[in-house]
Amino acid sequence: MTQEYIRQLAVKFLNGTASEEEKEILHKWYDSLNPDVSETETVFTRDPDTANEMKERMLANMKALQQPVRKTPGFTLIKRLVSWSTAVAALVIAGFIFWTNQHKTAETGIRLVQAPLGKTLKVTLPDGSFIWLNAGSSLTYPHSFSGKTREVVLKEGQAFFDVKHMTDKPFIVHAKTLNIIVLGTSFDVKAYHNDPDIKVTVKTGKVGVTMRDKPERPALMLLPAEQAVVPEKSAEIHVTEISKPAIAPWKDNRMVFEDELLSEVFRVLERKYRQQIKIEKPELTTEKITLTLDDQPIGDVLKVLGFSKKFNYSQLNDSTIVIK
Repeated sequence: MTQEYIRQLAVKFLNGTASEEEKEILHKWYDSLNPDVSETETVFTRDPDTANEMKERMLANMKALQQPVRKTPGFTLIKRLVSWSTAVAALVIAGFIFWTNQHKTAETGIRLVQAPLGKTLKVTLPDGSFIWLNAGSSLTYPHSFSGKTREVVLKEGQAFFDVKHMTDKPFIVHAKTLNIIVLGTSFDVKAYHNDPDIKVTVKTGKVGVTMRDKPERPALMLLPAEQAVVPEKSAEIHVTEISKPAIAPWKDNRMVFEDELLSEVFRVLERKYRQQIKIEKPELTTEKITLTLDDQPIGDVLKVLGFSKKFNYSQLNDSTIVIK
C-alpha cells in the first residue's frame, strides 16, 4: 500500500466521499503505524470541534504540505502535494479518524473504550460497576446513567461484567443480536465479529437473555455456570453447562478451553498475541481440545498444541504463523 494511495484516501475522507471500505483501510493503515497502543480509556474533549472546524484544520495541515512546482517556463504555476512522511500522514489521518469515530458520541455524552490486540482493559462505570475488555474489544457507555435503565453497547469483542446491584435500575448489555438484562451479577459476553456464535456465560447471580428482533419472546434466564450459545444467523438459544474456571479466565491472563474447536483456539491466540494464523491443514479446524494455559509465549503454546494435535508450525514473518 503506497503513501500516494493513502493520501488519495485521506483526501476522499476529508471531502466526505470515502466509502466504508476505504475508511476501514485507513483505520487498519493507521493501526499498523501504532502497534503499541497504551491501555487508556478514550476521553472526549469538553468542547469538541464541529465537522467544518475539523475539516478546516485538516485541510490547513494538508495545504502546509503543498509546494509550487513549475513544469517548464511559460506554463501556469500549479500545485501538487509532496509525498507524505509517515509521521505527517499519521498526524493528519489520526486527527480525522479520532473525530470521525468519536465526535457524535462526545456530543451525546457517550464514552468509547477500546482494548487493543494483545491487551486487556478494566473500566469503572458511573454506577460503580466494573468491566474488563478482552483484546480487540470495544464498548460504549453513557457519561452517567440518568434514565430508568443502565445500558451499554458491546460494539465488538468480549467483556466480563461485574454489575453493582440496583433493584430499581436494570443493567442492559446490547451485543450483536442480543440484549442481556441483569439487576446485579457477574457474567461474560463474547461477540467478536468473526466468531460464528455469541456466548453469554454467568458466573454469579441471574442473567436474562433476549433476541433483539424478537421482543415478544420472554427472556431466557441463565444461572451460575450456565452458558447461552446463539449462532449469529440463528434465532435459537442453546444452553450448556460450563465449569467456573472456564468463565473469563482471560482477564487473569489465563486460557481455559473445554472441548473447544481448534479453530476457535487459534482465533483466541491471534487476538492475544497479535498474530495472523494461517491453517494449511483444514481438517484441524474441526478438531476439539481441552486445555489450560497460563501466560506462556506463543511458541510454547503452539508446541503443546502441535504435539497434541499432530501439526507443525512456522513463523512466516513477525506477524504471521503458518500451521501445517
